[in-house]
Amino acid sequence: MADASDTAAAPRPPALYKQVVEALRRDLLEGVYPVGTQLPSEEELTQRFGMSRNTIREALRELRNNGLVTSRRGSGTTVAKPGSTASYIHDTGMLGDLYQYSRMRWDYAVQLERPDAALAARLETETDEEWLRIEGCRYPDGADKPAFWTQAYLRRDYAGVTRLLARGIPMYQLIEDMYGDRVTEVDQQIHGMAAPERVAERLGLAPGAAVIEIGRTYRIASGRIVELSSNIYPFDQFSLAIKLRRSPG
Repeated sequence: MADASDTAAAPRPPALYKQVVEALRRDLLEGVYPVGTQLPSEEELTQRFGMSRNTIREALRELRNNGLVTSRRGSGTTVAKPGSTASYIHDTGMLGDLYQYSRMRWDYAVQLERPDAALAARLETETDEEWLRIEGCRYPDGADKPAFWTQAYLRRDYAGVTRLLARGIPMYQLIEDMYGDRVTEVDQQIHGMAAPERVAERLGLAPGAAVIEIGRTYRIASGRIVELSSNIYPFDQFSLAIKLRRSPG
């Protein structure tokens, strides 16, 4: 019988949804599903792999995040053209994004509130319209110190996504999956600042410590803002990597 050390050293099998991702990725690379065609339905994939629908959906999310497919409610999942803008969320190559969209533990609170005049202007809304404020810290697995602090304002129309935030899925992705409203534009701004007192306390920093803020505004095709977020990182834990390619011709 293997001892505890042997058991601990044994490699873990990949998560079930990862097996589906790799199988479908091979199919895409081999041209089983050409660009512009649709993947089999969730039900068909469930039967093919013998896995739950939730597992299939998780695999399709990863394929979407990698820019390999696109999805729209009522239209199925379509194979994307290589280099498609479907992967725009990660086009900057920002290492901070690896934190935001990974499966980190999120200690957050949700509150319904009406914005003041300044915030209403940023949200392009009225002061009597209620929005959801989601605020908290993200923690790496097994860590007691948070990696970063997040505050996001979400249009009340999409309140259902808050039930699934603990899964680590980006809110824009949940909006698309649950409501079929595709986020077509994300405006992103990065700047340095002094940490607000309450944020510094949550991140274990001295008051006024140097931090990096990444602000994002998410819009759907109609131009309407559906989400406004602010992520604050300790200055000494932030890095940025950008790859530039010369355009053909």
